[in-house]
Amino acid sequence: MRRIPWRLALLLTACMALAESWDDDLLLLQKELRLAQAMPNPPRWTCEDRCVPAVWVVSPGRSGSTTVLEMLNALPGFAIMGENQAMWGTLYELAKKRAGALEEYRDRGDSMAWRQSDDLNWSEILCSYQLRVLAEMNPPNDARVVGFKEIRWAWSEQLHDLELLMEVFPCSFAVLNYRKDIEAEAESRTEATGYFPPTNLAEATKAMLSFYENHRQRSFLLPLENFSTDLFNQLLRFLGEDQCSFTDVLHDNSHSGYTRGNWRHAPDVVNCTS
Repeated sequence: MRRIPWRLALLLTACMALAESWDDDLLLLQKELRLAQAMPNPPRWTCEDRCVPAVWVVSPGRSGSTTVLEMLNALPGFAIMGENQAMWGTLYELAKKRAGALEEYRDRGDSMAWRQSDDLNWSEILCSYQLRVLAEMNPPNDARVVGFKEIRWAWSEQLHDLELLMEVFPCSFAVLNYRKDIEAEAESRTEATGYFPPTNLAEATKAMLSFYENHRQRSFLLPLENFSTDLFNQLLRFLGEDQCSFTDVLHDNSHSGYTRGNWRHAPDVVNCTS
């Protein structure tokens, strides 16, 4: 038997009184109520309120993004994942493909023997994308801020994929992490993964700076060369984290590698007041 939604538990309790004259109905309602009461905590994520606190760490790579990831995760209640094998990029391509298919259909006019709605339920589409992202990230139960960091973005499209992601999560913020010294960034990327042209990184940096100009209220610039406790504390204030302050800056993926640093054995880098 399929379990009922947890919110119906109270309603079932009330209905049981009405069903006392029908023994079979009463037994069924009692069983459903026991199942509902035995369920764990209600689902954390629904689309009743799409305002899920989230942070996206946007970077082209070799610019300190893993350090940013772990600095944020040092904060109580933060669950920033990544990288996720271009998870959002896959969903963004799906969104573009579906939009293109719909446009092609409509361009053929009313003469075709197809039946489709004239309008999309955009709210439900955004909801489905949000739930898909949350399901794959699957943050812990005590997470109060979720998100991920990624280096695979639609740089050539001026970060239209990030714009869609921030529409899917209307209460989210973007941390735009880049490196001013593009030549050094390209050299580090080449040492780590093989030759990587500086022009690709220049395109990514340009896209991030342009995105920032258009979304100042929801994005924060974080260049590697400026990493400091002061800058990271400015980031905290931007995110509305007023009860915590950083006391140090971590260092991950040092020496052109992709490994966790020894900071995990160091003292905490954040102080928080209750």
